[in-house]
Amino acid sequence: MVATKLLVPPARAGTVVRSRLLRLLDAVPSRPLTLVTAPAGFGKTTLVSTWLREFEGHSAWLALDSDDDVPGRFLDYLVTALGGSHTLLEAGSAAAPAVMTALVNDRAADSEDTVLVLDDVHLLHDQEILDALTFLVEHCPPRLHLVLLGRTDPDLPLARWRGRGLVGEIGAAQLRFSQAEAAEMLYALTGRELPVPTVEALTSRAEGWAAALQLLGIGLRDGSAADGPAVRLRSGDRYVLDYLAEEVLRGQTDYVRDFLVRTSLLESLTPSLCDAVTGRPDSASVIRSLERANLFLTALDDSGRWYRYHGLFADFLRTELDPETAAKCHRRAAHWYAARDMPAETIRHAVAGGEVDLAVAAVRAHAEEQVRRGELATLLSWLNRLDEHVVRAHADLAGFKGWLLYLAGRVDEAETYAALADAGMGPDAPAEDLAMLRTFQAYLALTHGRSVRAAELATAALTLLGGSTSFFRAAALGVLGQARRLTGDRRGAIEVLREAVRVGERGGNPLSTLEATGYLAPLLYVQGRLREAVLLCRDGLRGHENTPIAGLAEVPLGTLLYERDELDTARTHLTDGIAHCEQLGTTSYSLLGLRTLARLHHAQGRVDEGFSALLTARRQADAAEDYRRARLVVATIAELHARSGNLAAAEQSLREISGDQPSSSDYEQLARARLLIATGTPQRALEPLAFIEERATREGRDGSLVAILVVTALARHALGEPCTTPLARAVELAAPDGYRRTFVDEGPVLVGLMKDVRATAPEFVTDLLTRMRAAPKQQRPALRTVEGIGVVETLTETQRRILGLIATGMSNQQVADKLFITVGTTKWHLNQIFGRLQARNRTEAVARARELSLL
Repeated sequence: MVATKLLVPPARAGTVVRSRLLRLLDAVPSRPLTLVTAPAGFGKTTLVSTWLREFEGHSAWLALDSDDDVPGRFLDYLVTALGGSHTLLEAGSAAAPAVMTALVNDRAADSEDTVLVLDDVHLLHDQEILDALTFLVEHCPPRLHLVLLGRTDPDLPLARWRGRGLVGEIGAAQLRFSQAEAAEMLYALTGRELPVPTVEALTSRAEGWAAALQLLGIGLRDGSAADGPAVRLRSGDRYVLDYLAEEVLRGQTDYVRDFLVRTSLLESLTPSLCDAVTGRPDSASVIRSLERANLFLTALDDSGRWYRYHGLFADFLRTELDPETAAKCHRRAAHWYAARDMPAETIRHAVAGGEVDLAVAAVRAHAEEQVRRGELATLLSWLNRLDEHVVRAHADLAGFKGWLLYLAGRVDEAETYAALADAGMGPDAPAEDLAMLRTFQAYLALTHGRSVRAAELATAALTLLGGSTSFFRAAALGVLGQARRLTGDRRGAIEVLREAVRVGERGGNPLSTLEATGYLAPLLYVQGRLREAVLLCRDGLRGHENTPIAGLAEVPLGTLLYERDELDTARTHLTDGIAHCEQLGTTSYSLLGLRTLARLHHAQGRVDEGFSALLTARRQADAAEDYRRARLVVATIAELHARSGNLAAAEQSLREISGDQPSSSDYEQLARARLLIATGTPQRALEPLAFIEERATREGRDGSLVAILVVTALARHALGEPCTTPLARAVELAAPDGYRRTFVDEGPVLVGLMKDVRATAPEFVTDLLTRMRAAPKQQRPALRTVEGIGVVETLTETQRRILGLIATGMSNQQVADKLFITVGTTKWHLNQIFGRLQARNRTEAVARARELSLL
């Protein structure tokens, strides 16, 4: 995190005090949002920072750049800017609303006003970020006030907010310098009072644009002709700086001009770096003189060590730099940064300067360190800077890039790089490179359901590494543990994963340690060791709170605490964990977190929020082509439909995955069994329940048996058969470690049955009954009544559009293409439509919609 992005820009000598605009800003505390919009160089930042320094309440500043247009990164900076705890952070498309909810709740009781300024908000285009800002404005706490600075209006519902009086605006027309303000600025720049006609001419030429006025003033000060050619400004485009900048540079000595041009390629300047780039020793004095001359140089810190040029000025200066000189300066900058072990800057300048070997060396030297720290997105951005042919020509880089793409859910691309690495990495390649590739290939094999092959590849990686402390040794143990679990060897999986945790801890590899912890905890849970699993996650998190890698243990911990019915704490860990996984760039844990979060929302009566989380999970699983986890998402959708009473929608959801290979998942089998019981065919549920009960017993999975036995008891009860034996056994297994939600989630039907097994564990059952009676009534989505027809749940706008398209005979793929969504999302909406219209297929849904005049 760049700390200077969170600092209010320091006051600059000669700044014009614009009283008329400061009075407008005095209204900021009276509304949730103030928008300051104008083209570059209109003085937005200077104006607002000047006002903010005199503001009597709390203030926060966030200077945005193009790299911040990523939900996880943006939310991290946003929460930090407001001085909030990183436990507020939420992830991805489902977590961003949760971040805003937590943020709103966190600030709701504030007794003093806080102004949050987002500078250069026009750089934000990600829809999830825009949705988060929309939520924040529309639910803004009374003492929090947003000020958005940008070159264009952000893509937010401004018309609606204007109608509701939520937004105040200052635009280019107001920001244009008046003649009096221009005269004051020109006096500060030139040191003399200019004739009124000259001020009028310059103000007219610049059309009140502060940057142009400043350039003209500098030109006047240094003897440039005040009455030179007029500067033409293009409406809606960036202003033409060529003439103005030439006027400025023409007034500088060749020495200063050469300094400006050569250093313009630096994003930030400090004297020793400028010395290296320019090849001369006096950069410190030149920078001081530029600062005194107010020559578009902005201090980045109060100590005066780092500076940057105004962006527009730097853009122009770079056009003066010939390619050969530019490449030489980039190379010098790269070596300066490399000597100071600053890999990101080294790589950026080395690539620009054609120092490919230096860039590759920097990536290689820091790759494993970045992985250890969980900076996966950063490492991927470095690899993306390298030309594609460079990555493809180096097998180890191709392997790293493929592995990172895999973790980000981009499986198809990952497969391509795996093949390149495999083809380019011969038997004489370094053992660690080969081990990295075999570990990566093991992950891919797991994704494709080839668990035995995954175990072989992971074992090969471990053989290559021997007793190494490499990150990939712990990673290989982690993937081997997963492979053993999926082949049914759960005890062996636990043993391997415990070793992975130990190796990660000994080697100082927090990423691999927490990853193995995240795999091990669910295994302990299904073995009936819930308490131990919770302690494992909490121990693993110690020292890593508020870091992206924390998500690898936070999501499992949230899931475990949900089972213990500690819902508030569970929700915190889930939302934090999902957010951190989004920052880390990994999808598998996000999917688990979203599924559990959906069940938690449903348990607390927030049905629509639950389905929203599942929709996000479905999109992520489809994008990652993670079919195994996508299937679990669909099973969760079916479970929540059934618990909401939408049996037709639940059946449709399960039908979607019934054509796939038979499921080995207890979770999916239990969802099917519950649906069979709910639809009046409990007899059909007994055989699959008996099968998974026998398997769980054989594998010693007491935790799994709790849920299996509870559903078995419900099936026997529905048949009128005795059910106390399986239910008492479930209670006996659940009581020691506190498995609770398995019982509570089954609802009122279980209350009467639990009384009959109270003697098995009196205190535990009494506690369960209390929790079950206190569970909130399910809040169904909004309803509307159609006269003569009955009550039908309201369809969303997207669902109405889908309904209209399927009425024309479009296929799911055609609908998805038309609406720019995935086929999986289309299916999810169709399931919602079927459930809300109580239809079993497209034909029934269209007919029902026509009956209700919805088409």
